[in-house]
Amino acid sequence: MTVPASAQAHQAERAQLAAATALAVRAVWQGVDPEQLETSWAARAPLAAELIGRGQLTAAASAEPWLVAELGEGEGSVAPLAAAAATGDLAPVLLAPLLVSLNRIRRGFARTLSILSGAALLEMVTRTLIADAGRIADMAGMIARPRVVSYVRVVEAPACARCIVLAGREYSFAEGFLRHPRCDCTMAARRPGDTWVPDLPEDLAAQMTEVQLQKAFGQDAAAAIADGADIAQVVNARRGMSTGTYYGRRVRTTSEGTTRRGLYGRQRAQFAKAAGVRFGEVTGGRARAVSPRLMPEEIYRLADGDRAHAIRLLRKNGYIV
Repeated sequence: MTVPASAQAHQAERAQLAAATALAVRAVWQGVDPEQLETSWAARAPLAAELIGRGQLTAAASAEPWLVAELGEGEGSVAPLAAAAATGDLAPVLLAPLLVSLNRIRRGFARTLSILSGAALLEMVTRTLIADAGRIADMAGMIARPRVVSYVRVVEAPACARCIVLAGREYSFAEGFLRHPRCDCTMAARRPGDTWVPDLPEDLAAQMTEVQLQKAFGQDAAAAIADGADIAQVVNARRGMSTGTYYGRRVRTTSEGTTRRGLYGRQRAQFAKAAGVRFGEVTGGRARAVSPRLMPEEIYRLADGDRAHAIRLLRKNGYIV
């Protein structure tokens, strides 16, 4: 059993609201006079603020009806205005696209393209603000219901790699909701005795097309996942990515997971112990494996079309267990 259907519908409605509001706000921005950017945006910004505020209130107001239907009454009702206000002042948000556009114009970019850059930024921030107001209201409403002990991240496919790797994770209310700009993930309440099982990263990846996977992870990382690599290992590897010279050639490696606590590090430590050789060297106060851990794209470059060899390298580098 997956996340309750009501939680999935709630997530989809929020995403649609954020997208629709962002498009409306972008249309307001695109009505500026290219030759009088500052004065024309000053005249139009109040309408953009009204649209964003209305979207935030709608998102926050949807929390209480959903929670009542799903969990019953709480020890108080969510205050949509407070949830919207908690996302911060809108003035800097509305100033940002103007500053970005003016900066690009001063640097010699075409005026039309500079204005489009401002539009893209405004759309991204709008979607984030709508989603944030809704998530704040959701969490407040869950906390007001004592039987809710935690929340589970709800991710809808297709999604970005950063969100896919967090799909299905359970968090306490002391932990903040990890999100990035334009993130439309939401949460589902968890109570003692709940038996539903959320979609995990592997489940979401299975729902995505090859094109969607390549867009989310990159071509070689998507190939590695298709060949059985662990999604978390593939995504997290990018955090410590670097390029170095090993065995006479330049290769892309990662320091992620190379300590004894990491999957690759544990494998190398076991190998070193069995072979009676030194495990690693101390870097930043922590011992890391001497053998470089290759990035998935480097593995496929070295395999040069030999899938069996690629799988051996994926296993050797801790992407397949």
